Amino acid sequence: MSKLNNRSYIEKPFVSAQPENRTVIEEALEFAWHDMLTKVEQPYPDLKQPLYTPKEFISLLAGERGVLDWQPSDNEQQRRETADQAFDIHRKAGTRYGLRNALLPLGIDSTVNKGELPYSLVVDGKLSEQPLTAETSQRMNARLSSYKSERDSIDLTLSRSNNGAEVKAAIVQTARFIHVFAGVPVPPVSYGSNPRFGFVQSEKVIKIQAAVQ
Repeated sequence: MSKLNNRSYIEKPFVSAQPENRTVIEEALEFAWHDMLTKVEQPYPDLKQPLYTPKEFISLLAGERGVLDWQPSDNEQQRRETADQAFDIHRKAGTRYGLRNALLPLGIDSTVNKGELPYSLVVDGKLSEQPLTAETSQRMNARLSSYKSERDSIDLTLSRSNNGAEVKAAIVQTARFIHVFAGVPVPPVSYGSNPRFGFVQSEKVIKIQAAVQ
């Protein structure tokens, strides 16, 4: 490293990317560019962060990170988490730990165990918010097929869990009894005015008395 690195105004040691036979001018130019670029404020600090980047860039980051199972039908949060966990899923692909991590971005918590036959796995997936439908099962199967070993076979079980609480309650009922007393007929109160025939209209008086017991 040249004497340029020992100057008092350099806050941090500068490590050149050039070979050892570089000249002082070449190293000075490299240092100047490095110093200038490190002080420039990034206009898009979250562009490479799948969890925070604008949604238009999620698929680009997924392609850059080599995501194998990418479905536009997944919701935005699932696509963000799939792209964010891409490196970890790739490193552990084909293992029980890797398959479990591959399902987590889809909102599926699972346990992966060895099957009875050689090269067989038993996957028990548990849904918390998603509906238990054929589409969900197919989506889970597609994700496992993308990241399992080619020789492995998978026995898949999918279930949905619900949380419940025991509640004790008491019901108090009140009733009101109505006593109805029938009245007696009263004399006619109106007559027909047609000269060819006549009629008599009488009414009954009904007395209703309410009592609370």
